[in-house]
Amino acid sequence: MDRQIITTPAGFLQPVAISWDIDWRDQAAGEFGDGITRTEFTGFPRWIGAPTVPLDRTTIGQWRAIRAAAQGGRGIYRIRMIDPATFVRTATGISRTVACNGNTTTDGNTFSNGLGTEYRPIALAAADYAIGAEVIRVDVSSCNDVAPVVGQIMSHQDWPFAVTHVRDRGSSVYEIGIQMPLRAAITSGDVIQMQGIGRFQARESGMGRADYGAGIFSRPTLDFIEVTAR
Repeated sequence: MDRQIITTPAGFLQPVAISWDIDWRDQAAGEFGDGITRTEFTGFPRWIGAPTVPLDRTTIGQWRAIRAAAQGGRGIYRIRMIDPATFVRTATGISRTVACNGNTTTDGNTFSNGLGTEYRPIALAAADYAIGAEVIRVDVSSCNDVAPVVGQIMSHQDWPFAVTHVRDRGSSVYEIGIQMPLRAAITSGDVIQMQGIGRFQARESGMGRADYGAGIFSRPTLDFIEVTAR
């Protein structure tokens, strides 16, 4: 089944409640007679999230259109995993932009290839890393030397990870521990998103329905699970 990927626009779905987390897919399986507990892992880990987002007259219709394009659980939402507790995008100042579909340049136009630009603070991989790596080094000179922080959600090729430790290695390079481990190999110079981006599907078809009254304001809680098959 072909699944459409819907990229939520930059600045859209600014949550008022954050709940991104890793579901390690583990289950307690009781304990032995000597008191030792057992844990079973029933599947591959994945990210989950249930952010609460405010919608008003200017965004309710846009969100309805996005949900319609997703067709319930069929479509894939490509989402910025916003978490102002660990990363504020504007703190990096002017940084690199990358070409992306559907966004215009600052003068309201697109390039000849139909692409525009979007502000995304990025770091660059400082070396090659294989799938499964739990420690990587990143060069943050591309985002005005703003260092990663513990707990920050970053990503590579839309595979998110959380930062578990940070060590300054000099010359704008930082060593960071990551969880979950890399799920796509990294080549030196690859783009690392400072604000994590992931691909998610709705846990149930009616997720995010915006109910509202005369005030035309809604505050739905979304319920996402990461799409791990690519």
